[in-house]
Amino acid sequence: MKSSHLLLMLMGFVTQAIGWGLLPRRWRVTSALLGLALDAAWIFWYVTDTRSLSVSGVWSLSPIATWLSFHLILGPIVGVEVLARLLPWRRWVRVLGLGLILGGYAWGLGEAYGPPVLTEIALSFPDLPPAFDGYRIVLFGDVHAGPYAGTRTVSRWAQAIGQVPGDLLVGAGDFVAYTAEEAERAGVAFEVLHPSDGLVGVLGNHDQYVRTDEVAERLRRHGWVILLDQSLVIERQGQRLVIMGSRYPTGDEAAFRPDWRGKPWPPGFRIGLCHDPAQWPILRQEGARLTLAAHTHGGQVNLSPFYNAALERSPYVAGLYQKGQDSLFVTRGLGCTVLPFRFRCRPEIVQVTLRRGS
Repeated sequence: MKSSHLLLMLMGFVTQAIGWGLLPRRWRVTSALLGLALDAAWIFWYVTDTRSLSVSGVWSLSPIATWLSFHLILGPIVGVEVLARLLPWRRWVRVLGLGLILGGYAWGLGEAYGPPVLTEIALSFPDLPPAFDGYRIVLFGDVHAGPYAGTRTVSRWAQAIGQVPGDLLVGAGDFVAYTAEEAERAGVAFEVLHPSDGLVGVLGNHDQYVRTDEVAERLRRHGWVILLDQSLVIERQGQRLVIMGSRYPTGDEAAFRPDWRGKPWPPGFRIGLCHDPAQWPILRQEGARLTLAAHTHGGQVNLSPFYNAALERSPYVAGLYQKGQDSLFVTRGLGCTVLPFRFRCRPEIVQVTLRRGS
């Protein structure tokens, strides 16, 4: 069990204990027994990892997601009640507090499941082959098909992507949430899209946790080209784009080196594709002039300038980054993980237009 999970459990137990103490005496025994039973069931679920035995769907929440969802509701309610008992205006504190809690939940759900934002960006490169001047790449990531992204939600995202003009559709990983079977949901939703140069993607950490080869094979059956340390060459008028797709690192990320199966690279303008933007330096070493990534969700709950969880893992949170003449674009992605909320971080579809020039 990870230390972060132990901390979450401890916070949950403290919240439950405080809430138990605030209840009328006649309810305390029953509520304590019910709480302990739920805790025991959750711990058993976590230890035995029964999520691998469940059928993927709206109710197949992971243990951590279930625990957090429950305490995200219980914690603020307990906090409001504690504050109400310390202040003379108990009724108004309760009404205002519960209104803020419900409003916050509505905001978070509305952002997470509202229409994705379209981000349009044009990037110029002096060495871009003339045949690819004006070439359009449509980028998305972090679908997380599963508990928080059902068939209708994924299909709605696919329809929104289909309305964005593009020559190549790029998926930057994390097609699934918890099971390999969830790849079917993403595969079916996106197979109706037919950009001129097809669908190409890499896999993310969630895809890797549930059997990389099976997720890749399921997506390939629906028309995806999945690159696992491989390259894809796109040719126009005898000129080439070389898409280099890196697998998600395993083990020590600092020592990670892709097992490239495309070297020596064919001549052409090189574009790197990875899930984690931390791999940008690796792809730059291979000559990638543009790298596309996802993974961060933009923080998902963005409290900048005070706090953004994504900054704990990477300096590349969302948007465009540049070093010299090389560029990295990190999309905020579409889906959610851990909790079905977004705040100041709407789901995103990106259209990147390549231009030849300085």
